[in-house]
Amino acid sequence: MTGAVAPEVRAAQRRIVSTINASGKLNGDGLALWREANCGEWKATAADISRDLDLLQVPHTIVTAFRFPLASSYSKAMREGEEVRILRRDLPHLVPWMPSLEQTVTDIPEDAPGWDFILFQPRAEGMALAKLVLPTEWPAWSKKQTRAARLVCAECDYDLRDPEDETRLPYDVRLPDQPKRRRPVCGQCCNNGVDEMERLAALAGTSS
Repeated sequence: MTGAVAPEVRAAQRRIVSTINASGKLNGDGLALWREANCGEWKATAADISRDLDLLQVPHTIVTAFRFPLASSYSKAMREGEEVRILRRDLPHLVPWMPSLEQTVTDIPEDAPGWDFILFQPRAEGMALAKLVLPTEWPAWSKKQTRAARLVCAECDYDLRDPEDETRLPYDVRLPDQPKRRRPVCGQCCNNGVDEMERLAALAGTSS
């Protein structure tokens, strides 16, 4: 940046650069910073980061995103947090404040994963698509973390993040006695969701 910069803007720049270096994640859709809910006692919250980005005039959004539970946690529920996201097309607004980011963004492969993890969801009326809102780092999770986040097949333990095998696409096939609990299954283990669609369609016909 050239020219005079207000002290509060310069302070925001220092905080943002430090935060991105410490915990920023880049993917095919852009850059993101995840913060666990109620983390304000020990680190900047998503709202704090958002205020700094506003000062720097960098467009961004905040979304709720869920991360795998900690291994030491009694609860096995996904951890709720907020993720500050800057779309890839908006990253040039950030580059003047963080010039080192420019080459890093240029080096992102065009086929890099994006933010959303897509599941096919069998329904009585046909197949729907559902998006799981996860932190940007989800493609880099270990198998143990992926299993804790329930992104492996409930039947065969196949890692559903693998986009190459089209016979093992992820489907959300729920148990009849747990209709509200997401249960990812690979296409090979659920006949690509066809059996579940037929079961739900039969139930819908019986109840109508």
